Formats: sequence, C-alpha cells, structure tokens
Amino acid sequence: MKLACMTLPYATCSMERALEGIARAGYRYIGIGNPHAGIELPDADDIGAIGQLTGLFAEYNLQPLQLMSNAHFKIDQPIERARQRMQLAKALGIKEILTIGTQSYRSFPSDPLTEEEMQPINRAYIERYKQIAEEAALLDLIITIKPHTGNTATAVDMLETLQQIGSPHIRGCYDPGNVEFYEGIDASDDFPQVAERTHSLIAKDHRGERGARDFPIPGTGDVDFPAIFTVLKRGGFQGNVFLERVDGPSVPELIDQRIADARMHLVRMLQEAGFRPE
Repeated sequence: MKLACMTLPYATCSMERALEGIARAGYRYIGIGNPHAGIELPDADDIGAIGQLTGLFAEYNLQPLQLMSNAHFKIDQPIERARQRMQLAKALGIKEILTIGTQSYRSFPSDPLTEEEMQPINRAYIERYKQIAEEAALLDLIITIKPHTGNTATAVDMLETLQQIGSPHIRGCYDPGNVEFYEGIDASDDFPQVAERTHSLIAKDHRGERGARDFPIPGTGDVDFPAIFTVLKRGGFQGNVFLERVDGPSVPELIDQRIADARMHLVRMLQEAGFRPE
C-alpha cells in the first residue's frame, strides 16, 4: 500500500515548500492539484513548467499519484477543461484524477436543493461522466469521485452513480471525513456498501456534530479508521491512501509536525489492519 500526502495542507506556501515538508515527514508519495501561494499548476502544453515540476518531484524523491481536479470536471464547464486536466495528469505520469459528484445545497447546511431540482443535475452529471470515461480510457487513466453531498453523499449514492456511469475508468474514492461532516452518519457503517468499487481512500478524520468544521489528525477524531481499514484489507484493496487535511495554524513548521504525526498514526492503524504501507 502507498500512503501519500496531499500538498493541500500547504496551500498558503509554495509548491517547493510543500514538497520539502512532505518529504521531511517521511512520505514518498503525494497528491497534487490545488494552487500554492495563489499559483495554479501549469497547463499540459507548458513544457518548461512541467519540466520544472517533475524536477522538483525528483529533487525531493516524491512520486505524484493523484491529481485533484474538482473545478475542471464540473458539468457547467466545457469538456475541454476536463480533457486538458487529463492531459496534464498524463504528462506528469499520474494515473488517478480525483473529482467530486453533484452538490445538493445552495448553502450548506441550511439550504438544500429539492429532489426535483437535483434530478436534471444528476442526469447531466451521468452523461458528462460517460464522456469523461471515454476520454480517460484513451489515456489509460482512472477518474475517481468522492463524497461531497449530492450523488456521492453516501456509499449507496456513490455506488448508484458509479453503476449508472458504468465504466471501469470511473471509480470511487471514499472520504470518511466528508461523510461524517456533510451527512452526520458513521462512516465505518456506511463504507462497506461501496468498498468493492473503491479505488482509493482519503484518510480525513472529523470531530463533532454534522457540519462542525473540525478535521483533526487521523486517528484523533471520530472516524473509526481501524474498522474501515479492516474492510479494505478483507476485500483485497490494492489502492492508495491519501492524507488530505490536518487542520490547524498555517505556519509551515506546524504543518510539518501535523503531517508527520498523521503519518505515524496512519502507518500504525494500517499495519494493525494487515497492510504494509510505504
């Protein structure tokens, strides 16, 4: 199993500072995709910038495994944005692009869309992702969708959406922290229903009631990671696990410590479940 750290905790820092901290904390794998210090990742046709980025990965001995691409795959965006993002992943040697489903709130948590309002949005999403699946197949990529209300809110919702799309190139990326934050349900009870269609997992913890914006170091909140990892192991999971958030002060040195602590907790819990995390 590959245990990766997203660069997201270092969003206010440069990409290089993010890579430096992640490497120092003991990680060998990363997830990228968000801006750093306000600077977006380059387009796939910016050969010079792509070369600089891959040079940084090599300098810090880090391999990118996942490209976050929520905005680029929205159904109100031209398909060309998704196509360009897939080409960027290919240029960087990344096999998985992380996206989300539809969103069922005008304003979370107090102003939800009605079921009648959601139906055409969900239909349009399915049609768009069938197109995306064809593009992904040409590039030998996996597009993953993760819980974020709407048609990926829970394991049952994710499974139904994946079945409707019907492509091996569109799979699930389960995020227990999002399930507990947005839905207020126990992710360890929810997860088994989509475990077989899970390509990767976001190791995000959550603490408190539904809607409480508290995402602590994994293993210190309310998410039952040992139970989730046990289900993964029992099902023969061969995907990757990504650390996404460890909320707290944005001082780089403190982020370094939090992601190092997170790695320690995750390695222990994964080993106890029978995995051998790298």
